[in-house]
Amino acid sequence: MKNELHCLSEFTYQKESGVHTAARDGSGGEEFAYSDGDEAEEYVFKCIREAGDVSDNSPELVRWARDWSSYYHLAAGRANHIRVLDLPRELSVLELGSGCGAVSRYLGEHHHEVHCVEGSPRRAMITRERCRGLKNVKVFCADFRKLELTPEYDIVLLNGVLEYAPVFFAAEGRSPAEATAALLALARSALRENGILLIAIENKIGLKYWCGATEDHTGRLFDGIHGYPTPGTARTYSRRELGDVLDASGFAFHQFYSCFPDYKFPTTVLADDHAAHPDLFIHNWIEYPAENPGIARDYLIHEGLAARSLSDAGLIHEFANSFLVVASEKQPVGLDRSIKPDWLASKISVANRDRSVHCVTRFFPKTATIEKTLVDYAQGGAKDAKTLAHAVETAKWISGNLLSWEVADAVMSRDFRKALLPLVAEYHDALLQRFATGASDDQGYPLLRGECFDFIMGNIIRTATGLEGIDNEWKMERPLPADYILYRSLSYDVLGRNRRWLGQNVPDADKFVIAVVRSWYPGYDQQRHDRNRSLESAILSEVRGELGGTKWISSEDGMVPWKRAIKKIARKTPAGLKARIVRLSAAVDEKLRVLFAES
Repeated sequence: MKNELHCLSEFTYQKESGVHTAARDGSGGEEFAYSDGDEAEEYVFKCIREAGDVSDNSPELVRWARDWSSYYHLAAGRANHIRVLDLPRELSVLELGSGCGAVSRYLGEHHHEVHCVEGSPRRAMITRERCRGLKNVKVFCADFRKLELTPEYDIVLLNGVLEYAPVFFAAEGRSPAEATAALLALARSALRENGILLIAIENKIGLKYWCGATEDHTGRLFDGIHGYPTPGTARTYSRRELGDVLDASGFAFHQFYSCFPDYKFPTTVLADDHAAHPDLFIHNWIEYPAENPGIARDYLIHEGLAARSLSDAGLIHEFANSFLVVASEKQPVGLDRSIKPDWLASKISVANRDRSVHCVTRFFPKTATIEKTLVDYAQGGAKDAKTLAHAVETAKWISGNLLSWEVADAVMSRDFRKALLPLVAEYHDALLQRFATGASDDQGYPLLRGECFDFIMGNIIRTATGLEGIDNEWKMERPLPADYILYRSLSYDVLGRNRRWLGQNVPDADKFVIAVVRSWYPGYDQQRHDRNRSLESAILSEVRGELGGTKWISSEDGMVPWKRAIKKIARKTPAGLKARIVRLSAAVDEKLRVLFAES
């Protein structure tokens, strides 16, 4: 077996592909049996080859996304979980399983030397193309199982890879545990003294799985929760299980971070130090629900309210959707800032915005401050000042729950509208009291000072003395009508956050918003509503900058009108015909899902 192993130093550079292979003729050896499919991967390859900008969080690549597979490989935010660690730049990195190079690109731009190993010849070439122009990145096409690594790296990364050990390392009758141990042993063999292993992986008992999301690797409901009853599949772990696996593999030190919605496109990363800092309302930082664009899922319980309950019980880290783990044989020296950060929560804002306003917001419990900083890119200057100003600053932390949690409570109450209207009334009063200019617009709606733009229910804390705004990131240079701000908050904080659980309470979103706004402004009609929608669209286009005003629509969202129609028919159908309609609906449902995914 020993003579079958290859060292990376023995690999040969293939000029045509830009990839290093064990075979001198550039064949790359056997095809590694992991793929999104020929058509999907050739499409991603084409997009990256033809793109002018392939840099980290490229604003160009995301415009090519047409389904979940291409979105996964092309959209911004893939390296958010690693970015927040602020790892030193001078480190050398080995990435085992580079896929199509989205994280590889980030690593190449931020670290001294990066070696990427990918088993699929096509994916290895895609990684090389994504990392074009980066001379410090080398890409190797190799089957991990046939590698002999030497301890020359400061970091070894397994990003969405460890869970596949039971599939690809299960030779010679190995159990899933033994297969996982074999992959961890390989990773450990590549680490220098004081080196660290980074693992990004889903939590098999993650909150989203209890709430109706299918298991990410098997596509079946509750598969991880049930302990993966079908042999031969990818397997993830609970927090305790993964800690035990690392201990048994010689990684005595491990620091866990919790990723939401998950590690693939994390918008929030929580340091697992919640127990040391109780009553910090850490659930305020979690976005919900966890969704993969274009992939349908169920919504059995309110994911946000469940997260709040787990946070209140001190269990949020046990049920995180994904983990990022920093592991080592012993506590690394000189990496305290990365493995024991001062921050408790980091929010990374890169999706649907111009790269010049990508930012990271961190909560520092010791100083009770919220610090917002811009992401440091090598290219791309400051955003041109237009009508919308962007504030990057440090603010005081405010204790309390977001008002949007009370909205979620209202959504799940017996009488949704009766519970919601008093909240909106209180919010509307606060708007006028804080921001009124004393003037009105051309249709008689009161004008508010432009700094009210971000004063929506998802950015308001209820304190003992009343409502207090937070995260005032965006400010308009001109006054804004009160009905527009109401429209914004209703759209984002009521409908946007809770749309999956509103059901029959809101059969028509436009009619709902118009009806609520009319409670204070009786003249508010469809024409005025369309005016507010156009204003919001124009502002979002400015925020998106290079991304433009378009937004990729998931198949699930595109099918909403069809699903509403089926439900309406079913309510009026005799019981004997209902089963036939359900069967027909399921068949058409699948065809529509394919249609929307391909459009």
